[in-house]
Parts: sequence; structure tokens; C-alpha cells
Amino acid sequence: LSSKSSARSSPQWLPKPTTTATATVATVNKSSSSISRSMLPTTDEPANSLLYNILHTPTIWSVLAMTSIVALLVLWEETIDNIRESTPKAIIPVIDSMLAEVGGLGFIGLFLSTVVTGGPLGQIVGRLSEDYLGDEELLLEAFEFLHTFFFEVGILFFIVAGVCVGAVLEEVNKLSEISELALDADGDGEVTLDELADALDVSCMIVDTDGDGILSYEEKIDALKSTASNKNFIETIIDEKSMSEVDRAGECLVARERILDKYSLPQEFEIDAYFANIFGENLEESVELSPITWLPLIPLIALENSVDLSRDVVSASSSNAFESCGYFFATPWVFYPTIFFQGLSLMWALFNFWKMTSIKKMLLPTLVTDGVNGCAALLPPRYKIDEIRKEFNSSPSIFAWGEEFFTGGGAKTSPPRNEHEELFGAVGAKFESVYLDSMRFSTWLCVALIVYSTTQIVFRDVAALYLHADVGNADGLVPELIVWIIFTASAVFQLSLAPTTFLNFCFVTSVEEYVKKDIIEEVLEDKGSIFDKGRPL
Repeated sequence: LSSKSSARSSPQWLPKPTTTATATVATVNKSSSSISRSMLPTTDEPANSLLYNILHTPTIWSVLAMTSIVALLVLWEETIDNIRESTPKAIIPVIDSMLAEVGGLGFIGLFLSTVVTGGPLGQIVGRLSEDYLGDEELLLEAFEFLHTFFFEVGILFFIVAGVCVGAVLEEVNKLSEISELALDADGDGEVTLDELADALDVSCMIVDTDGDGILSYEEKIDALKSTASNKNFIETIIDEKSMSEVDRAGECLVARERILDKYSLPQEFEIDAYFANIFGENLEESVELSPITWLPLIPLIALENSVDLSRDVVSASSSNAFESCGYFFATPWVFYPTIFFQGLSLMWALFNFWKMTSIKKMLLPTLVTDGVNGCAALLPPRYKIDEIRKEFNSSPSIFAWGEEFFTGGGAKTSPPRNEHEELFGAVGAKFESVYLDSMRFSTWLCVALIVYSTTQIVFRDVAALYLHADVGNADGLVPELIVWIIFTASAVFQLSLAPTTFLNFCFVTSVEEYVKKDIIEEVLEDKGSIFDKGRPL
């Protein structure tokens, strides 16, 4: 690299090369980092000692470097093996999919380093950079920066996916544990409706209004209408986000009662094993990254990175990186689109969360305690009541237009096939595939915003303030730092919604008309239940 390139790629906050009477400080070869020799490890051994000769033998350092790499590979393999051994069978394909995607990112890095930045295309890229950007090395370094950024986004995405896997495993484990310890009051191994009603503190109301001991259809409708929730968008999100583990386990057990009754299943049917398989299938699809996944990042990153490139800066690690500080905030054609992207990302995540929650509540049977006889009663899901279902709308205002636009017509081209799918709103029968992609892209956008905001803006501005460095726009530095910290906090909040959104998505696509009968049979077979496979579920 040229001396100009080396200077650009060296962060400003590293020590500068200096010369003293006793020591000479120089740039440390290709790392482009200016580190004084006094900062490096030294030895006081005489020049003819054995240790001195060993430490000054290049072969020794080469062997140590290669041994370190092999040790890291061994650590990686052992970690993956331990994760696979401790992971339920249904979740293992998710781990395999994540590893495959990491391999793809590694291949991209290998291609860029051997073909573009250090290979036959390097001269072509350098010529284009010199002709149009005025610097032969600028575009090459931009390639390296963008690949590093993409790799960081990909890794953080898989970390978030890992968090979702952890949330899924915790949900499955807690479901079994809570049902046995917290809900099974008499310890007989079976959670009855009365025990469930006591544990969940359900509403007490007069359901059997005529006192004949039989709940008629009209009585159930009246009871459901009286328990209907009128909570708005924000209240629904807050209630779902703050739901306790016992209440969430209770929802699954109430759904289990509905499945047992509808398909005449044996009592040993384990709802936690059923949902574990559902979670595994959906997670495997949600962590797959197609090339299309990267497309939404292009306008966002190109917009932000233009602030650096217009000042002959490649990234926050460039030696002149502080020249861009304050201009991300002070450049209107960058700042206002960034606000738009941030607002879009926040509304997208909130809507996904709200839609899954609202549909789930319509699909859940309602458990109440009869105020006359004190017995628990399981009312049908709200969507079974025509009047309630027709009033329900999961695609309000502009969201209906968005769903129709991005699904090629939505319910108009793929109309709902049953009452269950009527709950999906304007997206129609395409709900399952469309919203799995929606959650994936929403999470992907959040991750990209976090990585760029922190590594390229927040950390750079903090370093400039800490070092009292000269910056390009001093007046915009502090406002820029505050605004981008808010942006980062917003994206982190959105990611905190992802596990619950995913769990609710799995719920609404695996109960009632969407019950996965093949998974039910698999769970019963694993349990060793006597089940007539010839009888259709």
C-alpha cells in the first residue's frame, strides 16, 4: 500500500510516529498502526543467550502463529460439538443452517481478498478509483470496509438468531416445568381446567345464565363478548411484552386442551414437544440468508458511507476519520432519510409484534370460572363467533395497502380458505410465508442499523470527544452522538421484541386450522403412545 493509503487506514486515536534521543518510533509494517517500540514486549537477555536467539528466530514466530490458528479451529469445533449435543433434536437443523451461512460469508471474504483487493481485479478497481474518486486506494479500501461490515452484520444476525433459539429452548423447558410445578396443584401429573383457572387467576363470571348445567352456544357467545378486550395498539404491546412465564405457559396448555378435544388425543400428548418441533422448523427457515436479504442494506449503507467518501474517508478506522464527525447530523440528505429508515424499522417491528399478538388472542380459547357452580369452563376461541371475527381487523389503514403491495394483491389474489385465515387480514392465505420473511427482514434491518450506528458513528464520536480531537463539524458532534445513541437504543428495543414475535408467530400457525398433524403423530410416536396411525387426525 502507498504511504497515503497506510495513513488513511490508521485510526486517529493511535499514537503518532515520533523520534527521541534514545528510541526511534516507526510505523509497524502492513498493519498501518503507529505503535512505538517501547510499547512492544522486550527482553533483557544478552544477545548471545538461548532465549534471545529463540525469540529472534522468525521460524518460531511462524510456528506460534500457525499453532494459534489451529488452536482456534479446535476450540471452534469443540464448541459446535458441545452445542449440538446439548441442543434438542428439533433445533439442530437451525444450528446447521447458521453454520452454512457463516461459511458463505467466509467465502465472500476469501474471494475479495484473492480476486479483488489482492488479485487480478485489483488493478482494474484501482484504476476506476483513481479516475473517478481521485485516489487509487480509496475504492479498494471501501471494498475491504464493506465486506467487514457485511460480515459483522451477518455474525450479529446469527447472534440474535441464537438468542431466539435460547428463548425457544427456555420457553419449551419452562412450559413443561411450570405445568408440573406451578399449575398441577394436586401433583397427580395432570393439569385440569380447574387447576389452570386457579393458577392463572381467570375471570369469574356467570356463564350458565339459565342454571341448567349446560352451556349453550348463546351463553358462550354472551360470555365471550363480555370478556372481549378493547385495548389499543400500545396497550396490547405492553401487556404482551410484560406477560409472565406462568401466563404464557397457561396459554399453551389451554391450546393443548383444545387440540386434545378436537383430535381425541391421549392425555400423554406433550404440548411442549409439539411446539419444540414447530419452533425448530420455523427457526431453520428464518436464519437462511438469500442474496436478496442484502439488497435492503445497499441504499442505507451507501447513503451513510457517502458522508465519509465525500471527505476522502473510508470508514471510522481511517486516520482522517474525525473529518466526518458532525456531518452525519449536519447533512440533510443523509440525516432525514436516516430518520425515515429508523422510523420505518421501529414501526415495522411494532406492527409485526402487534399483529401476531392480536391474532393469537383471537385463536386462544377463553378460560373462565363459572360464578354459579365455581367450575372452570373452556369457551371456544373468539374467531369462532362470526360477529367478533367480522369486527376484528389485523390490517388497519396503511398496513393493509402495504400487505397487498408486497404480496402481489394479498387476500385479493390469495383469499382466505377458512375462518382461521380470515384473521390474517389483507395478506390472506400467504400469511405464513410472508410474515416469516417479514420478521427475518425486520431483524436484519435492525442488526444493520445497530452495527453501522455503533461502529461507524457512535464509537467515532465518543473517541473524538474523549481525545478532544479536531473534527470536521464541531457544532454537530454532540447532537450527532445523542441522536445516533437514540437510534441504537431504538434498534436494540426492536430486537428485544423479536423472540416474542417469533413465538407468537409459531403459535398462530400451529393451532386450530393450522395444527401440524404430522408433528402430532411424531410426538406421540416418540412418547411411545398407542396411536392408530391409520385413523386420520
